[in-house]
Amino acid sequence: MAETLRSDIKLAGLENTFEERLKIGFSQDVESWRHSEAVFDEHTLKIEDHPVMEDWERGYMKELADVVSQRGGVILEVGYGMGISASFIQANKVDRHVIIEANNGVYDRLLDFQKVSTVPVSPHNGFWQEVVTSFGDASFDGILFDTYPLTKEEVHGNHFPFFNEAHRLLKPGGVFTYYSDEPVSISDFHHKKLIDAGFSNVDFRICKVTPPTDCQYWKHPTIVVPIITR
Repeated sequence: MAETLRSDIKLAGLENTFEERLKIGFSQDVESWRHSEAVFDEHTLKIEDHPVMEDWERGYMKELADVVSQRGGVILEVGYGMGISASFIQANKVDRHVIIEANNGVYDRLLDFQKVSTVPVSPHNGFWQEVVTSFGDASFDGILFDTYPLTKEEVHGNHFPFFNEAHRLLKPGGVFTYYSDEPVSISDFHHKKLIDAGFSNVDFRICKVTPPTDCQYWKHPTIVVPIITR
C-alpha cells in the first residue's frame, strides 16, 4: 500500500479504489488534462483512461443537485462531467447556473448544454484554482463541487483544497455539497478540514447506490451527501 495513503481512506475501506487509480496512472503534466480526449459512450466518460463519471451516479447526482438548489438563487457547479447534476439543477428553481470545466472536450459539451438550458448558464473553461479568483466574496447561494483527482495525492480527497474557497464564495446561509468519497459518514479528518475552512454547520445524509462490480472508483452500496451551510 502506498505510503501516502491517509488513515481516513483506510477507515472508510477505500484502499481498493485508491489502488485502482494508481494502476491507471497519472500524467506528470496536470496541464495535459485540458487537452486530453474526452471519451464518452452511452454510460461513461473517460479521460486519460480514468473513469471520470458513470451513469450509475444519477441518483446520487440528483441528491447533490437538490441539496445545492434548496435556496434557489445563483448556483456554482465545479466540474461538468456528463452533465447529470447540471440537468438536475436546471430542473430546480434557481436563477443562474455558473459552471466551471477544465477539459476542453467536456467544455464543448457544456457549451451545447448552455444553448438548450432553461436557466441561464455562465460557462467557464479552466481549472477551478484559476477561475474562482474572478468571483467575489459571497457570490453564490449554493455550490456543488465534483471534479476528478489529477494526482495520487488527490485521490479520495480532491475536494478538500476547495473548502476555503467554498467558504469565501458562499453567501451567509448558502449551501455547499460535493462528491464526498465517503460511504457512511463524514470522517474526523474530513470534518476537521471543514472546520478549518470556517464551516461550523456540517450535516449529511446517506444515498444508496448500485455501482457495477467492475467500477474502478466506487465499491460501496452507499455514499455520503454532504450538507454544509455557511
